[in-house]
Amino acid sequence: MANEKSTSHKKEFNAYPSTSTRSKFFPISVLIFIISIIIYRLSTVGPFAPLQCRLLGIGCLDPKVHGYVAPEFIDVKKIFTKHFEDGGEVGSSVAVYYNGKLVVDLYGGYADLETMREYNKDTLQLVFSSTKVLTSIMIAYLVDQGLLNYDEKISKYWPEFAQGNKENVTLLDLVNHRAGVTYLDTQLSKSVLEDLDKLAKILAAQPHVFDGVPLRAYHAATRGWYLNEIVRRVDPKRRTIGQIVSEEILKQYDLEFYLLLPQSLWSRVSTFYHAPITEKIALTRQFLLEWWYKKNSNTIDPPIDRYRAFDTTIPGAPHIFKFKEVTKLEAFTFECPSVTGITNAKSMAKLGAIITNNGQPLDDNSNSKPLISKNTVDLISTKLPMEWDYVIGKNLTPSVGGFAYFKFPGFEDVEFLGWGGFGGSLFIWNRELGISFGYAMNAVKMTTIGDKRGWNLLREIVNVVKKLKKEQSESSFSKNQ
Repeated sequence: MANEKSTSHKKEFNAYPSTSTRSKFFPISVLIFIISIIIYRLSTVGPFAPLQCRLLGIGCLDPKVHGYVAPEFIDVKKIFTKHFEDGGEVGSSVAVYYNGKLVVDLYGGYADLETMREYNKDTLQLVFSSTKVLTSIMIAYLVDQGLLNYDEKISKYWPEFAQGNKENVTLLDLVNHRAGVTYLDTQLSKSVLEDLDKLAKILAAQPHVFDGVPLRAYHAATRGWYLNEIVRRVDPKRRTIGQIVSEEILKQYDLEFYLLLPQSLWSRVSTFYHAPITEKIALTRQFLLEWWYKKNSNTIDPPIDRYRAFDTTIPGAPHIFKFKEVTKLEAFTFECPSVTGITNAKSMAKLGAIITNNGQPLDDNSNSKPLISKNTVDLISTKLPMEWDYVIGKNLTPSVGGFAYFKFPGFEDVEFLGWGGFGGSLFIWNRELGISFGYAMNAVKMTTIGDKRGWNLLREIVNVVKKLKKEQSESSFSKNQ
């Protein structure tokens, strides 16, 4: 019996791990627990929070959001603020006009982390291809004055352009990326870009990529240079697009949008930031795409070296994927009306609001003359047939004015007209709803037509406007009963 009791006790004792066994599992359990926390934080805290904040929840920034928001749109501020709290932003601004009234004008975070300079109402931001919207509006401005016509051949304004199978290319083709000048065979230098007469000769000599066939293939940078030369030739003072904007648009409509920023304003420009590995991924992706496109360009129908459309290599100028260098403004001594626009969200939204207001100045610019006529606004808003873009690799619905119509996730029943910029900026509007939207940021994501940050804000704005319009409709109906 004593033996049985002893055996029984031994079995009971052995049912539990020994102290030595538990001591072995303890560090493993702790390690698994720590790794789980890190994975959770990395998946829930945005990529732009400091690394120690993402990993351990310490050293987190405390960005402030300032500005104005109308009471009906207060949830827009909550979403905007949450983007900072979640580590999805460093510094940004968002602005919205509704029926010609400013209802959102918010800005927050940091324009420069090294000096902890706040992102405020005076901060200016490089917005890359959102610049194309300003340029398209300025072409419409000259069309409205009778200096340009979308249906005219470019050679009417610029006879030297009619070479290399480009003799039939129209202004409409060029603003909508169908001019066949997706890229240039000649390597441009800063000195050439600063000498517009030399640049014009190179542009004119460039042969048509598709042998004269008007196929859409995104003109990432070249569109701006070609349009600039056309404008110089029709403007009585031979001014560039940027010069006309500065002399005839900015003060008159209380805007800030520069294609060549005065040195006196450099200190107001925000520095770009990226997630820790974004730049390396971008440069690796660029290398792989270059290799792939060079290897397969002859197998594409029609053959086109798609990579070259995005090759922004200019000796002496920073590459688009070297984000910190892009904001070394001393390197930008030339205009590129496709990508060098420096502005803020409010200026983009306000310019779009003038378009939604049929070209008429807003109440705060009542002394200004109309920017363009309603007929011209109708013309540039006219939809063209959906087209496949051979560079972007997707179908797009363009408009006569050189913009495109977009639908965004979560509110696909509403179309916005405009364009976006590399990294996430947006410059868009909807005439039917009376919404004009501008968003600019310094936290770069690998995107071209916005991302969740801008879309989240826009979705809330659309929901509020739909609600307001429904209430107005019901109130009007009840009064008529």
